[in-house]
Amino acid sequence: MMTRPPNVSPETLRTLTDGWLLGQIHSIRPHHGGSSGSAKYSIESTEGRFLLKGRPSRALSSERLQLMRSVMAMCLKAGLPVPELRPQADGARHIEQAEFVWELQTWMDGKNAQRGRRDAQASGIALAMFHRATRNHSTLNQPSVNAMRELSPLVKRTTERVPGSKTTLQKLETLVLLARSKSAERGLLTQSKQIVHGDWHPKNLRLNPSGRVSGILDFDGVRVDAVAHDLANAVLQVSLRRPKDLAPSQWPSGLHFQAGQRLTSAWRSRIGKTPPEGTWSMLPWLMIETIAMETMLPVAAWGEIPGIDVQEWIQAGAETAEWIRERSRSLAEALIPTR
Repeated sequence: MMTRPPNVSPETLRTLTDGWLLGQIHSIRPHHGGSSGSAKYSIESTEGRFLLKGRPSRALSSERLQLMRSVMAMCLKAGLPVPELRPQADGARHIEQAEFVWELQTWMDGKNAQRGRRDAQASGIALAMFHRATRNHSTLNQPSVNAMRELSPLVKRTTERVPGSKTTLQKLETLVLLARSKSAERGLLTQSKQIVHGDWHPKNLRLNPSGRVSGILDFDGVRVDAVAHDLANAVLQVSLRRPKDLAPSQWPSGLHFQAGQRLTSAWRSRIGKTPPEGTWSMLPWLMIETIAMETMLPVAAWGEIPGIDVQEWIQAGAETAEWIRERSRSLAEALIPTR
């Protein structure tokens, strides 16, 4: 079971940073953002600003760590704005301590991207450039379909955490099974696979003052899969309407589909080769699977969503999934790129 990363003592943090020769350290502060399963700290020193990231050792195989690094290196070579890993003085690129694997990355400046139309175009362009940069990465012996897509165990664990949401979770499971069937009918299983980001979310993008992406973050979810999965996740994340000042019970169940169309149009304008047949028509169904997983995973892992009523959270996810199902045909048509 995943758990929230514990607080790390200042003494441990100082010990962790010794091997990176950062000069005089001015500050070490917790950094909130990106993957919630990792411990992150912003470090400012005479050598610059860095992000110290610790991932739970038991959740990170050596193969996955190697894949993440190779993808980041490939992106850097292609000129994409991704963090560089700073090696220690002895050449080591990570250390294992306190049940975490720790890496030091260069800091990526810029403001956080936001949901909605404003940043959707920049997100789509950057996603296309990522897919272009990684399409020739070897897919042999690489992590493929995310293990978290094993639906029944996930539903069971989530139900154990929140018994009061059993009926809603059963409906969500039924929707996912339908969505997988519809995606398969549209050719998902025969689409070629390549490296995908796995978590293309506004929180993982930084923008410069002109509105272009200046930082692509969080490669923890990279895997081999159909590009349509990345597209569906990206569209969903820019389209969700979840105001921070409202409780989940007040969130609109519908999507800001114009933002999704803006993203797909931007992606199509830069990707080059024509996407496989059926890509656009399967996006709503893949989005249903994505919202279901996003709804259940944190609850199954931790049993709570900080500051949010868990049953309302699950209900909101199920309502969005149903909203997409009811409008799957019109939504698919709306997501077809306009250029």
